[in-house]
Amino acid sequence: MEFDLRRRVIFGGRAAARFGFTLVELLVVIAIIGILIALLLPAVQAAREAARRSQCTNNLKQLALGMHNYHDTHDVLPFGFSELEQSWHAMLLPYIEQKNLYDTLIFTESGPGNWDSGSANTEACRTIIPAFRCPSLPIEERFDYNRITGRVPTSYTGVASSQASSDDLSTVPPGHPRVALEQYPLDGVFFGNSHVRFIDIKDGTSNTAMFGEMHTDPEFVKDRQGMDYWQIGLPQTGGWRQGNRGGTEYSEALCSTYPKLNAWRDPTTHGRLMELACGSYHPGGANIGFCDGSVRFLSETIDLSVYQGIGSRNGQEVPGSF
Repeated sequence: MEFDLRRRVIFGGRAAARFGFTLVELLVVIAIIGILIALLLPAVQAAREAARRSQCTNNLKQLALGMHNYHDTHDVLPFGFSELEQSWHAMLLPYIEQKNLYDTLIFTESGPGNWDSGSANTEACRTIIPAFRCPSLPIEERFDYNRITGRVPTSYTGVASSQASSDDLSTVPPGHPRVALEQYPLDGVFFGNSHVRFIDIKDGTSNTAMFGEMHTDPEFVKDRQGMDYWQIGLPQTGGWRQGNRGGTEYSEALCSTYPKLNAWRDPTTHGRLMELACGSYHPGGANIGFCDGSVRFLSETIDLSVYQGIGSRNGQEVPGSF
């Protein structure tokens, strides 16, 4: 008897059915599986990004808590950067469980020098510190940059000003405020040789930004300005003296709320403004750490005047919704 998949055959006097898939049925099943995968992948990616954003928030909370502990110890917040080219990242190390690394730092221009190849300071700049890096950051962990091989970028900078539009007064883009990160003092909480206390934050700690998340990418350049932000050391600020010009690239550790949030997305924005602007790899906005220790995800569509207001410590702005 010939077997036919489309017919019943007899075994032991009983009718039995032959089972199998036709080509059309197989294609339908494959199509359904493909549709399910297409529906699930965005959900999985969204869940992963939500987890990364949550970790980024935790990083900023850890930094804010460290700053509060620093303030409790010294009755003042650390400088944004110093005349010895260290940034606030260096001063915060003992308060984020990195005291051993802090103890290796050289706070003098004598001896081997702050940033000579192989010095303790350059070794610190090569050390990966998870609290300084957003997990959504898709770039390499180390770069050879400005005389430091294997330099580690950071995702977080200190808020220096609500009005700064460039690193240097000499490079302020036309039509923007004549305010630059090289000036002393500025209206934020971190700047060169700053010594701001919480009592100096007249706008309220819950309304004043302390840290900004950055869209870090040293290979992204606009108007000859790279979006590079670094931990611990700032060799290019060398020569800066309080009240005088000298050095440059303070934006490697400091930011301004004068440019709009996620300015890197707008190709019409001048590169000097982009360089100072907070932003992120998270969709729709960026995390901002406030002086009260809270962290909020601000939408990139936030009203610009409200956003600029959170960058000053004593501007007496009327708090808006953010």
